[in-house]
Amino acid sequence: MSTLEQMFPSLTLFSDLNWETVTSEYLTGYGDLSFPEYLQQKHIEGDCPPYLFELAYFEQALFELKDLKIENPPQKGIFLNPTSLFLSLEFDIKKMLENAHQGEIHIIEKQHVVCLFKNQNGQIISIETSDEELFLLQKLEEGPREDSSFVEKEHQTFFEKFLQNGLILNL
Repeated sequence: MSTLEQMFPSLTLFSDLNWETVTSEYLTGYGDLSFPEYLQQKHIEGDCPPYLFELAYFEQALFELKDLKIENPPQKGIFLNPTSLFLSLEFDIKKMLENAHQGEIHIIEKQHVVCLFKNQNGQIISIETSDEELFLLQKLEEGPREDSSFVEKEHQTFFEKFLQNGLILNL
């Protein structure tokens, strides 16, 4: 089993990839790109469906988070979890994978943003975020806040949910 097969185990569920051919082509002609970028390039060239590169980006993010350790910032305040990764997707990859593990292969189109992160207990969490929730989270991208006064009243529920699941850290 190749390293690529280990990192991207679900790709063969949604395609008839010949890993030997794909690995050879990737390493000889596209080695300067990440594997998901390679699949995205193959899609642009008409040789790969778009859901495969999205699936690869999703699996790469999960792979990266698996061994990542959360290091709390040295200062006090309210922070966006430093392990958070945001993916803008055209397909419901999470649902497609859930269905695939139950033996049902379906391609589900759905434009949305998913945030993957590791919480303080070491669990990898996946949350679909709305535009309003992203608006709140963007306020933390510039750095920590001293307190929660930046949270508008209509976003308080989102803030509490994100604190509870560990996407926002209050240190």
